[in-house]
Amino acid sequence: MAAADQAHYDGCLECKARFTRIAGEAGATGTLLAVPAFDADPAAALVLVQARIQRDEAARPPRWYERWIDRRTPRLRPLATPAIAVLLAAVLISGVAVTGLGGQLLRVFEPTRLVAVPVSPSSFPSSDVLLDYGQVKWLPAAPTAQPVADAATAHQLSGLPILVPASLPNGVSGPVTYGVVSHATGSLTFDAARLNASAVKAGVRVGPMPAAINGSTLVVNGGPALLEAWGLSGSSSQLQVPTLVIAQTRVPTVDSSGATTAQLEDYLLSQPGVPPDLAAQIKAVKDPSTTLPIPIPKGFATTETKTINGVQYLIIKAALGAGAVWVKDGVIYAVGGQLTPDQVLAIATSLH
Repeated sequence: MAAADQAHYDGCLECKARFTRIAGEAGATGTLLAVPAFDADPAAALVLVQARIQRDEAARPPRWYERWIDRRTPRLRPLATPAIAVLLAAVLISGVAVTGLGGQLLRVFEPTRLVAVPVSPSSFPSSDVLLDYGQVKWLPAAPTAQPVADAATAHQLSGLPILVPASLPNGVSGPVTYGVVSHATGSLTFDAARLNASAVKAGVRVGPMPAAINGSTLVVNGGPALLEAWGLSGSSSQLQVPTLVIAQTRVPTVDSSGATTAQLEDYLLSQPGVPPDLAAQIKAVKDPSTTLPIPIPKGFATTETKTINGVQYLIIKAALGAGAVWVKDGVIYAVGGQLTPDQVLAIATSLH
């Protein structure tokens, strides 16, 4: 500083305070900038991320769309992803069934058409509370999912034909992986006392079960289902997403020994864990006994319908892929993967 400036500074407390503040900020900034050189290693970073994903996935409970797939079957587990779950929502049927009711049953659900129902993942509670609505019986056992070695075995176990597209788009190649979900027949007999006891134990409030539903039995028949997947390797050590999935299942049916479709719909949609907007959308569906809602995650996918040769296809469009779901001759079909909507529709309409 010049002599005049130095003389001013020596006698000015304000200038000294400002100088001290600026010097302190400069020192702190210099400390923050004094870091070692950084060389990015994408390959090593990817390995660490994949390891963390696998560790976290193994620690958490299965999500709703994974419960139908046995986590011990690594060849099928890659199908349990959110995108594939949307495409296969129509075919993932878990049944509960009964015997001995004879002609007393009333058919309350047998879908002949599909409807898209947008859902917001944030609307669902983070906890996974399972309430006990009554006694469940299986004949002969609960449905199971299993990988099979070849097309002939898949056909034999499922009773469903192996579907083949006229051609495969670029990027879809390699051997096909087959999976079969067994037929499920079983029953659920509603029990108000059991429900109330489980709600108290879980700390959840539930409304009173209507008399028309308490003691009523639902009979469900679902499956079998057959899945064909392209793009899965034999290794289960890495996260895999198939490039193409073709799935089919017999249309599920639900019969009731007493409660009607309207009574069941009103009651079940009012239960804890069902978002009000989702309940309102399902209630707005015409002919609920013949309509299967397909959940579509808001912000991640959009839908449109196209009718080709008298068959209505629900087209699902997402950022990383697309899918199509339709019903024909008592069978629900789904096609999806890392493809464009036009590619998916071309495959769907050429299956034979």
